[in-house]
Amino acid sequence: MRESSEQGGRKVKFLTLGCRVNQYETQAIREQFLRQKYEETESAQSADFVVINTCTVTHESDRQSRYLIRKTYRENPKAKIVVTGCWADGDSETAEKLEGVYRIVSNSDKPDFLRELSVGENPPDEKTKINSKWCFPCLNISQFKGRTRAYVKIQDGCNHACSFCKVVLVRGPSRSRPMRDVIEETKRLCDFGIREIVLTGVQLGAYGYDLEKRQILPDLIGELVRIPDLKRIRLSSIEPTDVSKDLIGMMAQSEKICHHLHIPLQSGDDEVLKRMNRRYDSRFFENLIDQIRFKLSDFILTADVIFGFPGEDVDRFDRTISLLKQVKPYKTHIFPYSRREGTRAFRYTEKIPPAELRERKQKLFEMDQTLRNEVCAQYVEKKIEILIEDREAASENGSIGRTDNYLEVFCRNKVISPGSFVKVRIDDVENGILIAHLNQEDRYGP
Repeated sequence: MRESSEQGGRKVKFLTLGCRVNQYETQAIREQFLRQKYEETESAQSADFVVINTCTVTHESDRQSRYLIRKTYRENPKAKIVVTGCWADGDSETAEKLEGVYRIVSNSDKPDFLRELSVGENPPDEKTKINSKWCFPCLNISQFKGRTRAYVKIQDGCNHACSFCKVVLVRGPSRSRPMRDVIEETKRLCDFGIREIVLTGVQLGAYGYDLEKRQILPDLIGELVRIPDLKRIRLSSIEPTDVSKDLIGMMAQSEKICHHLHIPLQSGDDEVLKRMNRRYDSRFFENLIDQIRFKLSDFILTADVIFGFPGEDVDRFDRTISLLKQVKPYKTHIFPYSRREGTRAFRYTEKIPPAELRERKQKLFEMDQTLRNEVCAQYVEKKIEILIEDREAASENGSIGRTDNYLEVFCRNKVISPGSFVKVRIDDVENGILIAHLNQEDRYGP
């Protein structure tokens, strides 16, 4: 008998791969376990249950999902492993064959799983249960473990059909969360002490179009800015075609809406974008960023790029480099193309030599670092407000925070409580991070 059973307490460990939606959903699952008097542990060896929230965006994500399950079983063969998330949805047959798997919970079944957990001593033992009905998975949170900002999920699924993407196959079409639920959850988080929320979803800009009373993203944001204790509203990844003039206008009007957007580019070549089934071309993307910066002088862009997509020759890759130089993202998330069975792009068989892929990856990483330093250099000698983050690595030598437009700042020689807003003066840039000191005349606190 394990130590936790001998002591009468049940222990649970959580492992999460992938996006902010997954992180939100893990928090919802965590809160339900804790309400049932489970104790969270960081050790798989002492856990009675291990919940693994998986990802399937790339082959590497699939591999990591399988690895975590096998690793957990090796560390504790007696633990009951609950597998959920997009990989579990997309490949449940493989998941149920792995040793130690106690329960497979599809994304759409997460609310049912939590309801069952709320009335039973243990999570019910059902090897696999896939719900074919697409509905919005009604999950709720009231805090966010280990973070100074909280993710708030407002939408699930996607109405786009990018040829490379498998997520739409496991998340389904866009479904929106009722506005009142989002507002109530945000108020609960503010009561807990959260001052910044990140609105998140699979296709964030599709929010509200499926609701009986159409209330789209700008409408929701307009209600959230009225919450007195909420200081920052940040948007997670949003498609270029979903960035409306109304949204840009709201960002310009309200100090609460962060002047930062993560807008996936994927490629700077029109033919590659067409093959990807993206709904814009390079000119549209460039014009969009120009329009935003015309309204928001301090706007910061972050982006995604996929390299090595079938048909991307050297000239087409160079067009991506050129467009990045033009729009100057502060941070570019760089991904190699991953061929996913079931997607439209799976039929493309052209392959790029590994040596060429490595060279392109290196060029993109060098470009990313150069652009990041260029963006940061504009802030040297300026005074800005940051939200202090909970970073253990910085606890002895200083504090790390973020500006409202997402710039990372290291405030040296001063340990400040996480969750505090402080004014700092930027002194330098080191490896894409702003180096600052605290303005002594400015008060700081949560």
